Amino acid sequence: MAKTRRVKKRTQQAGSEEAAKAKNTGPKTFVFWRGKHGLILKALEADLRKMMSPNTATNLRESKRNVLKDFVHIAGPLGVTQFLILTATENACYLRIAKAPRGPTITMKIHQYSLMKDVTAVQNKPRMPDTLWQDAPLVVMNNFGGEEHLKLATTLFQNLFPAINVHSTSLKQCKRVLLLSYDKTSKRIHLRHFSISAQPSGVSKSVKALVSQRAVPDMGNVQDVSEFLSKSGYGSESEGEDAADSRVTLAQDVGRGNLASRQSRVKLQEIGPRLELEVVKVEEGLCDGKVLFHSFVKKSSGEASQQQSEKEREREIKEKRRKQQEENVRRKDSDRKRQAGEQAEAQGRKKRKKQWWEEEQEGQDASDDDDRAYYKEQVGEDPGDEMGRGTGSQKAFTGGQRRGGTRGSRGGDRGRHGGGVSSRGGRGDFGGRNGSGRRGGSSGRSGGRGQAGSRGGGGAGRGAPRFRGVVRQKARAKS
Repeated sequence: MAKTRRVKKRTQQAGSEEAAKAKNTGPKTFVFWRGKHGLILKALEADLRKMMSPNTATNLRESKRNVLKDFVHIAGPLGVTQFLILTATENACYLRIAKAPRGPTITMKIHQYSLMKDVTAVQNKPRMPDTLWQDAPLVVMNNFGGEEHLKLATTLFQNLFPAINVHSTSLKQCKRVLLLSYDKTSKRIHLRHFSISAQPSGVSKSVKALVSQRAVPDMGNVQDVSEFLSKSGYGSESEGEDAADSRVTLAQDVGRGNLASRQSRVKLQEIGPRLELEVVKVEEGLCDGKVLFHSFVKKSSGEASQQQSEKEREREIKEKRRKQQEENVRRKDSDRKRQAGEQAEAQGRKKRKKQWWEEEQEGQDASDDDDRAYYKEQVGEDPGDEMGRGTGSQKAFTGGQRRGGTRGSRGGDRGRHGGGVSSRGGRGDFGGRNGSGRRGGSSGRSGGRGQAGSRGGGGAGRGAPRFRGVVRQKARAKS
């Protein structure tokens, strides 16, 4: 029986894929400090990164050498949409929220703040599990509206976190809430961060502990299970008069006894950080540009237009300078490449070593020029082409070149017994065996005392004197 091919089943549901896609396309943030005294806000920076989890770079490293442009350059490929910038001066601390890459930017003064460790230190039972940071918090805003800068602040705060769909969002993902409340009297924004927990309502405390805890409770002091369940009354000791307001009917199962269509008690527990902010300035660009609002400086329309014109003029000068610098860089690069090519070409010509046949050809050409000059000096006319016809005395001039020089098997620089130029043949200038001289040349065995040969002497052989004798005879005959 033939085996059927296994068909792989789908391991992920369509809803999970849509949720992952929406999570990847949501807003992302960078939280970092800037300025001379920004390092003192390092602890607050870590708490803000934790509050903005999971849509923030928790392990982002910055240094004093980094500038704002560095963060803008890497924000695009990483999909970062907002910056939270912490700065500090000698008098106050500030928090800037900017939309990357072109703004706007809102600057808020931090009047007071408390870290996470400070908030949880005063609680009897702090609740901060690791699963708390897997989903983004809900945003609740109160008393925002009316003034233009508050509307902009509302938009920036809402865009820090992904939007939720009431019909498709799971209640298990709602684990945290961020509360922002604006006080019109003090003109300050109070920021609070809470964790959300749900507990079954209408059951005794023992049953609630039995359902919510994974460990089996200690029943050594009771007779049976009924005594353990009935020893405590209904309701929790921490529930007060407002217990009825905190009870809600769940639309979905949350877990740990919190079932759908059952009442559960929703509890908020503050986890920090806690901030008290005041809007100081609103700018059009990314930490620069036209000032749209300033709480301390008020300018007339004429002053605002003059400042805008100055900004535009500075921008034009900066753009002109940038173009000039780019042109200078291109020109210098082209000059550098041209000089490098010329140097490489010069070094190549300098380092190239001539081959033995090139040196031999140069020596031969030089000897031909000397002989022609001597012939013209003695005879009084240009030798022309008759020196290479190969008859009579002209063979003394060309014979060695034909056999004793270039084509001689025993001549040239490759002589086996010759120390300087050749062993048996000539150098190719005035002939070898078939030239006017029998075995003459620059050096050889039959050349007297060639200058460089191993067995020859310093004499020029028989080829050179014969040639000069023929030239003198021609000179006498002409005279």
